[in-house]
Order: sequence, then C-alpha cells, then structure tokens
Amino acid sequence: MKKKNETFSMMVILLIPVAIAINIVGGQMTSILKIPVDLDMIGVILVGALAGPLPAAVTGVLTNLINGIFDPTWIPYAFCAFFIGISSGLLSKYNMMTKVWKLVISGIIIALVGTITATPITVFFFGGATGGGASMLAAGLMATGKQILESVLSVYIVTESVGKLISVFIAYFIIKAIPERSLVKYKYGEKFIKTKSN
Repeated sequence: MKKKNETFSMMVILLIPVAIAINIVGGQMTSILKIPVDLDMIGVILVGALAGPLPAAVTGVLTNLINGIFDPTWIPYAFCAFFIGISSGLLSKYNMMTKVWKLVISGIIIALVGTITATPITVFFFGGATGGGASMLAAGLMATGKQILESVLSVYIVTESVGKLISVFIAYFIIKAIPERSLVKYKYGEKFIKTKSN
C-alpha cells in the first residue's frame, strides 16, 4: 500500500520515459504537419492523471529539455510544461479526469494554464513567433495591425483549448486501455478503475 502512495514509485519512474516518448511523438507530429495545435503534453497529462502533480511536472520539464537539444526554442517552454504538469496532477487529485464533462473542464483549465504561461514567453523571448502553426496565425493577426501580445493571446486561447482538450481525451483513453492490475499501482489509478466499472 505504501508503494502506491510514493510520489516516485518504480511504476512512476517507468511511466515517465514512456510519457516523454508520447510527448515527443505528439510534438513532432504537430511540428511536421505545421498544424496550429500542440499535442506535446499528452504524456504529461497521463502522468498527472495517474501519479500526481510532481511526477507530471518532472515529465513536462524533461520533455522540453530533451526536445531543446534539437530545437532550443523548446527550452523556455519548460516553465509552461511544469505548470501544465502541476495542474493536470491537481485536477486528477480532485477527481476531475474521470467523466467526459470533467475532462472537458480539465482540458479548458489546462489550456488556460498553457496560455497564461506560454504567451509571455512567445512574446518576450521570440517576438511573437516561434515558427509553429500557431505562430503563423499570430503573424497573420499582427499583419492586420493588432499588437503582438493581443495577437499571440488571441491565437493561443483557441489553439491551446483545442490541443489540450484533444490531449486530455487521448490521455484518458490510454488510461482506459491500461489493465486494472497495473492501474492500482499508481497513486490515483483506482479513480479510473471505479470509472471503468460504472
């Protein structure tokens, strides 16, 4: 029983690299396709839902640092990944990841956290453009005469909402596919077992 409640149990330590790989694949997919939606936090949300805020925050920061080896623009966004991890873990702690309507609310909250933390980084570090799909939309708004901050915020509030809603649901469906004998070994795993039996 004690093992399940440990913040970094062996199961969590084994889950983190898998979650980082999911994040990297999601991030690369959106980058290659140039779609204005980020799917690079699916693994962070997954870890948050099962293991809590701190392991999710670590997963997020490590993802951005690893991605930063190949593309340094990822590194400042480790700050956002940290807070997305904290928020997803807290939402799971308070049973906000077990039903469809709760997943929608959680997706919106995580999107707001992402928007609030990413907007100043995009504006002050990169002048409103990082080269992704969302940046192209923001550049289009700036071309119409809107201010940088207003343009980036307007784009992020939409793209983050769509991206985080998709991410929350993908994480949820991954959890639903995990066997119950494995779920019980995670801090918040039992919450999802109760959902499965309903």
